[in-house]
Amino acid sequence: MQLTRTLHPPAGADPLLVMLTGAGWSFLLTPVLLGAALIVLVAYGYHRATRTSYPTAWW
Repeated sequence: MQLTRTLHPPAGADPLLVMLTGAGWSFLLTPVLLGAALIVLVAYGYHRATRTSYPTAWW
């Protein structure tokens, strides 16, 4: 994406949605923060359930 100078769709859509709808910054922060926290919790649960080590190799 850096080579083509394009945006990741959610990264470009969140601020655009806030600006076009006139929503407050809390509308932007709440879904992003909740989504990031949910991803971390799911990854933590998966890691604990499967007992895998991450990362398996650095290089």
